[in-house]
Amino acid sequence: MTEENKIPLPEQGDAKPKDPDSDFLKERQWRDVDVASLLLDFAEPYHPPRWTLSHNGTPFANRGELHIVTGKSGHGKTAFMSQVMASLLCGKFGNMVYEGEPPHMPIVLYIDTEQGKDDTIAVKNRVCSLAGIPYNQPCERFQVARLRDTVEAAERWRQILKLAYIIKPDVMFIDGLLDIVNDYNEQKECTPIIRELMIMATHYDMSTWCVLHENPTTEKMVGSLGSIAQRKVTEVFAVRKHKNEKEKERKPNRPPIYFSVEQLKARGKDVDDWDFEILNVEGWGRPQEISDTPNTPVNNEDVLIKQIIKHLLAFMPSPTSDYFSNIVKELKKRMHVGESKAKDYFNQANSAGVFHLPVNGRYTLDTSQCDAILNDLPFAPNK
Repeated sequence: MTEENKIPLPEQGDAKPKDPDSDFLKERQWRDVDVASLLLDFAEPYHPPRWTLSHNGTPFANRGELHIVTGKSGHGKTAFMSQVMASLLCGKFGNMVYEGEPPHMPIVLYIDTEQGKDDTIAVKNRVCSLAGIPYNQPCERFQVARLRDTVEAAERWRQILKLAYIIKPDVMFIDGLLDIVNDYNEQKECTPIIRELMIMATHYDMSTWCVLHENPTTEKMVGSLGSIAQRKVTEVFAVRKHKNEKEKERKPNRPPIYFSVEQLKARGKDVDDWDFEILNVEGWGRPQEISDTPNTPVNNEDVLIKQIIKHLLAFMPSPTSDYFSNIVKELKKRMHVGESKAKDYFNQANSAGVFHLPVNGRYTLDTSQCDAILNDLPFAPNK
């Protein structure tokens, strides 16, 4: 064999053994991916969940996680979330308590994707009323946005990302999730949305609540979006509407119509079910948890008189006095009722002794009596 025809041999020291895995799924281009940052540092300490809320002492809704509220259309999902928001804003509502570390109080962002403007305003007013804060004045800790007028689902999602970036809320509510996807049955569209929601919750260390409807004929959340959310989120709460008079055995201490809250999924502690009703004391209604303790029946008249007094104090601070007709006019406007009902409200307040005897036909509030009646409100009074 001539020198030219010899098989070339690798030079000494330069030979590299063949990597048997070099062509494994080569089309995925995985060999140059950096994974060093993905490996857990075993020296990093464990941090227990930082709960935002508790109900009857059981904590739930930890920060940095995603939570779903589900149920049929018109079954009280937004009314349930109103109670959650009120608890966050004032520290306590009913049996729900804010579990954050004082003195920090959370910033709450509520995003409505589907309702008309008046309906969104009603939700805002309800939350403010439950929390004991003025609903006609700006509140730095409570922000409300409407996305219904945005046509494209992708643009709504970009708006949500921008709102979270600007406001930096501790807790965010998206009512509802269906409106940020074009097709809730398209898995390729729904999977990234749920994943990005989880990434955003972690990035901003934010407890994120999303409303996702159930199918009309089943109790499963709609489409692929519901299936993916069910697997990925930390908690799922279902809200159901019940008509008590149609049940075979009427439930004790329940009004004709009431709502139940059930925790369907929890990666933390299990929260007991509870019920609430909606009192027709204002134009937007007042949710109130139903007590099962026989010795503490719900007194709707007490709740109503406190609401009337709060409105009176808003436009009649002492020593302001006014005529009967003007007071009735203000009650009509503020409580969204007719003149006959507004006069009844005036008479109830007068019977409770909150007015001084009229001088020259003008009534003055007895603020000490008002304060005494308001002292046992289930939430913090106005500051």
